[in-house]
Amino acid sequence: MATLLKFLQLYCAYCVGLMVVGVLFVSAESTLLVYFKRAPSPRSRSSNAVFQYLVERLDGSNACKRNTCSFSCELDGKVYPCQSNGIVLTNLTLNHEHRFLLNVSTITGERNSSVYSWFIDTIPPTAAISSEQTHTNEQKIAIDVTFSEPCTGLGGFHCLNSSNCDIMVAGPAQVDASSLQIIRPGAKYSLEVIISSEVTYGRVVITMAENTCTDQAGNQFRRTNGSTLITHFDRRPVMVDFWTSVPSYELKINGIPRTVVATSKPEDLIIFLDFSIPITNSTEQVLNALHVNSGVLIPLHGRSNGTRGFSFKLKNISGTEIITIELQAASILGKTGTPVSPVAPITFLYDPMKPNVVLRTSSLTETRDFNINIMAEFTKPVFGFGTSIVEVSGGRLIRVKELSRALYSLTVQAVTKEVSVTIPAGKVTDISGNENLASNQLAIKHYSTPAISIALDSFISAGTIATSLVAAMVSLSSANLEALSILALGGASSPASNPSINLHGMIGHLQVFALTSWFSTNQFIKYSETTRGLRWLIPHHKLPWKKIDTWKKLGWRSNGQSAGERDQQQTDLMSLSYIDPKLSFQTENTTNFGRFHNQHDLSKTSTLYGLPLNSIEYFTYFLRGEPLSASNVIKGMESYKGWQDMEMNLFWLGVGGGCLLLFHVFMIFFLRHRTGRSPQGSLSVPRFELFLLILMLPCLSQSSTFVIKGRTTGGIITGVLLLAIPVAFILSALLFLIIAIYAGSFAQYKQFKKITNEEKWYTKLLFCFIGRSTTGKWFNREGLPSSFLSRFGILFDDWKGPPVLILGDQNEQNNTITKWSESGKSGNGRTKTVCSEDSNEEIKISTFKKVLGCMRASYIILDLLRRVGLGIISVAYPSESSNKSLFALIITSMQFIYLFTTKPYINRGVHVVESVSLLCETGVFSILVLHNGSHSVESKTWELVMLFLLMFTFIAQLTNQWYAMVNSLWKLSQTQNNSLRDGVKLAAKGLILPFLPSKHWSSVISTFSQPETNQLSVNPTCSGIDFERRNRNGYMDPISTMTATVVPVQSPSTPNHNVVERRDPTTWETGASSHIEVEGKWLKGHKAGLKKELRMLRELAKASFSGDTRFDEASTSYTLGEQQHSSGEIYLGNPKRRYC
Repeated sequence: MATLLKFLQLYCAYCVGLMVVGVLFVSAESTLLVYFKRAPSPRSRSSNAVFQYLVERLDGSNACKRNTCSFSCELDGKVYPCQSNGIVLTNLTLNHEHRFLLNVSTITGERNSSVYSWFIDTIPPTAAISSEQTHTNEQKIAIDVTFSEPCTGLGGFHCLNSSNCDIMVAGPAQVDASSLQIIRPGAKYSLEVIISSEVTYGRVVITMAENTCTDQAGNQFRRTNGSTLITHFDRRPVMVDFWTSVPSYELKINGIPRTVVATSKPEDLIIFLDFSIPITNSTEQVLNALHVNSGVLIPLHGRSNGTRGFSFKLKNISGTEIITIELQAASILGKTGTPVSPVAPITFLYDPMKPNVVLRTSSLTETRDFNINIMAEFTKPVFGFGTSIVEVSGGRLIRVKELSRALYSLTVQAVTKEVSVTIPAGKVTDISGNENLASNQLAIKHYSTPAISIALDSFISAGTIATSLVAAMVSLSSANLEALSILALGGASSPASNPSINLHGMIGHLQVFALTSWFSTNQFIKYSETTRGLRWLIPHHKLPWKKIDTWKKLGWRSNGQSAGERDQQQTDLMSLSYIDPKLSFQTENTTNFGRFHNQHDLSKTSTLYGLPLNSIEYFTYFLRGEPLSASNVIKGMESYKGWQDMEMNLFWLGVGGGCLLLFHVFMIFFLRHRTGRSPQGSLSVPRFELFLLILMLPCLSQSSTFVIKGRTTGGIITGVLLLAIPVAFILSALLFLIIAIYAGSFAQYKQFKKITNEEKWYTKLLFCFIGRSTTGKWFNREGLPSSFLSRFGILFDDWKGPPVLILGDQNEQNNTITKWSESGKSGNGRTKTVCSEDSNEEIKISTFKKVLGCMRASYIILDLLRRVGLGIISVAYPSESSNKSLFALIITSMQFIYLFTTKPYINRGVHVVESVSLLCETGVFSILVLHNGSHSVESKTWELVMLFLLMFTFIAQLTNQWYAMVNSLWKLSQTQNNSLRDGVKLAAKGLILPFLPSKHWSSVISTFSQPETNQLSVNPTCSGIDFERRNRNGYMDPISTMTATVVPVQSPSTPNHNVVERRDPTTWETGASSHIEVEGKWLKGHKAGLKKELRMLRELAKASFSGDTRFDEASTSYTLGEQQHSSGEIYLGNPKRRYC
């Protein structure tokens, strides 16, 4: 109230002053002064106005005392009649400013006027409460109270404390009275409202109290909508639903549900952001907060929702991409000022590419298998694959096996000769909804195994097995007879030659033909089936406990071209089931597995079926050419590890080789037990083991290549260890030849050099191809065991060496041949290895001939290298490559050139057979190099040529081998006229003899030692009782077992060729008595007689080798205890009858 009174006083003073100024102004021009004694206040809320006025002169006298004045009134430009004492105005315009003009004039002409203005105000004052933080997460809110006009009446606006304040607060907040600030007195104030910290979110209603104040016109304060302020406070984090319209599915990896988002449609590439509260950022700012690794985001304004929802379209995606969209949430603020909480990026697969499918088969383009194994290899996982989508012509689909979602194994049973398999387009879909493209058409011709292949394979296999068995039996029989004859008679060895003269050569060439079955997967059918049947010679065959399944096959092809040799890699990593696609990244409904349908669901309340895949997982499962499981299988096929093939080789090698070694060990112990002597010849140790090792070389080298080609650490280590066996054997053989043969330290090759007449040109030409007839032998060096040649001769005794030439002429040839078992003239025989010292008839040879002899002895090294090399080449390159055939052709051609130029074989027949075999193999490799896989008439002709070359090689080798064995049996007969029938009978006796009681041996041995020869064997006699006693006790009398073979040889002056003492059967008692006398003398210690006898025997033996009157010291062998001299004897004819 005091404030109002003060205001009225000021207003009156203002009016008085104004009138004074008006009077002064008038006085300047008039002597009349006009005063308003009554007038409305400058701001009034009344629509009526009363004016009373007074006119005076300057001296203060009333100028209109006697009604001498006239008055004129105007209100807002409108004239109103007025009296001298005043005027009353009614119904004036409200809330408007009015102007009252009073004009006064006297009768004397004096005049003056006065103006008064006031405002009629009937509008009550209001106040607006405002704040910059209508949404906040702060604890305090700053508000401003602004009146519409000064409101000072009734004491004006005041706020003493939270309970006595013109600001009222509804909600968890209160006014902070101490923060009140007067910005404009009576018009604008500022203060703070404190929000309770115990409440997380809510709202505060701030309003003005009623009747707070009045304005100058006296209008009472009135509250309006602006007098109330609603402030939202929210201290919770601001959330955003970051999702896309790309369909989502469920993917199970190892049984764990995962969410996969993928599409092939550009219209699905829409990104949505739905915030939990409005944000302060604009659309452009939200767009700048989104980062995409590929493409461009464009706002979609028509699909946005104010400041809470935004949508963007992803464009400019060129091809298959793994799209990752990240939101920089920290740069987006909610209206409360809280930054948006971080959200996981969206990762999805955009793949507009349709899946391709390739059909591969483990069968050749022409196969004899009724069940054809096929792989359907998709470039990406597909869904809906089944038997109904595969179109088969000429057969029927009997099995479908899912190896992975991108790899399926099919088994088609052939019904007709022409089988065609294909998968049409649009039968399955990938995870993005793309339908598959049409597959390649797989055409396979079904055939039955040709009869000629079965016949040839059976013939070769049966012939090889029969030949090997006969050779083994003849060798065993000969060894038994030799052991028993020496044990019982103390005499010579069996005269039979080694029956397996070239058995390892024959099997080796057949192994080469068997290896050619790996050289190409598109070979001629008849030849391929024939050589495939010979793989048992490697050996290579499926393991008995493993079943070959579709994806365990090694040669997969898609269109007739081989995909290389592959291995099985089984993985069962993931299975997928279909879920209804959602526009939201989160999904909820699961349906059965089937083809995908892009059904969209705008619901954003769905949930995830597992963690979404990240970009690495998308790449791993969908974009790495194939999914992980299929990729492993195909990669395993293309990067074949080789373990299964190695197992197939080594298992059967161990079975076969192990059985043969066990049999050999058994025979050694058995014969030692029965005869007291180990077997000799081809069954001696380590000759038999070396024979087996030579045959194992292709298998070992091929097995090592199988696993080394896999490029695994374990495979490389295993392969190197396996390859070390043939390498060590070849190096050991080379070192043996250098020490024992090249230097002549252990054995010496001696060759009879005859002086021939002039030869015809065609004879020389023939000898250029087949070689000259030679007479050569290998001899032990002095001091070596007599069994050296029989034990290690397999490495050199079939080949020539650095020779020592024995000079002779044409007239002496026949006599010399009777002394040496020469090979060139007699055909396929083999020289009998003997022991000898150097003769004084030996001719020094040139360095060239010595080097040539070393090269001839080294032929076995080249042969071993070729066996190892072909084993490696057969699997080192892909089957469709012609490089392996080319390399094999080069290696075989080099060996043939070496054989042709050096002619290393002593036996001319073996040389011819080996040359023929190498030429046939060269022809086969040449055809494989030139063969282009066509099936024309010319190709069928080449197929017959290859079969002919195979059979010609086998028949040549078989003929040579059987000739050697027949010749051995022929010599074994030991009759004056050699009889094959007698040789067979004696060989049969030799097989069963060790199994008979020892008391029956004498009858068999007597049959074996008929007096049909011209050789005199000087032996101490023995009784059957002594023989049985010594045999039973394992004791052999040193003196009684001494043996000297005396062989007289005709000199040039001798009229007859074979001058040898011949005796009738009736005179053998005298001989026996003389032997007994000799034995008695030796037993009594007459050593002088012994030395004399030995000297005489040595001279006679020397004469038997020299061939003329000049003779060197011959070799005389003694058997002391269990020492043997069988291989050290010299045979110039058939052995003579021995006595016991």
